[in-house]
Amino acid sequence: MRLPTKPIVILWTLAPWPFLAAGLYFFHSIFWSFFLYHGCCLLPAIIWKREHWKKHLALPSKREVACLVAGSLLFSLFTYVAFQLLGPYLFNKERALASLTYRGFQPYWLVPLSIYFVTVNPLVEELFWRGVVLNELSDKETKPFSMPVLWTNLLFAAWHVLVIRLFVAPPFMYIAFCTVMAVGIFLSYLYRRKSSLVLPTLWHGLVFDLAVVIILWSVLKQ
Repeated sequence: MRLPTKPIVILWTLAPWPFLAAGLYFFHSIFWSFFLYHGCCLLPAIIWKREHWKKHLALPSKREVACLVAGSLLFSLFTYVAFQLLGPYLFNKERALASLTYRGFQPYWLVPLSIYFVTVNPLVEELFWRGVVLNELSDKETKPFSMPVLWTNLLFAAWHVLVIRLFVAPPFMYIAFCTVMAVGIFLSYLYRRKSSLVLPTLWHGLVFDLAVVIILWSVLKQ
């Protein structure tokens, strides 16, 4: 008797919480946090449900690449300027450094960690959240603000709270949560419109995750 997979995938969207919490708060390790979240939580579902995404790997057009490059440059500039103006109110350098150091961070990790964060992280997350979860819960005609899209991106944003709370002032957590959810909805819309995970993965890494890297560098280099 074949088990229904949709309830399993719904429960799987809750799994990042215990996996990431174990890495951050039990092992106190950046390495184990990424390993547990990416390797033990997301990757098995990506392999299991590969039929959902393996046909959705078309390359973007030249125009889409040009829009991506422009978006990356503009959003990076916006992030840098916004951080210079608001960073002292939103981020606590001492708290951020203490949180990272407590979890094994070394200064020489900054470059490889940044590269990993804009390459591997968006690829694995898009394959799981959009490629597996969104496809399992909905169909191609699902509207941008349907329940499957909202659930996918609500849970996508929710686990970020475990990380955000380590670095930012408490009032900013709510803004950050809503921002991450909005990003997820945009990436879901982009995926559905293009029927390809490549473009949203590139936007995820080279626009949104790159902005996080810029903030990280700005905090650590102050």
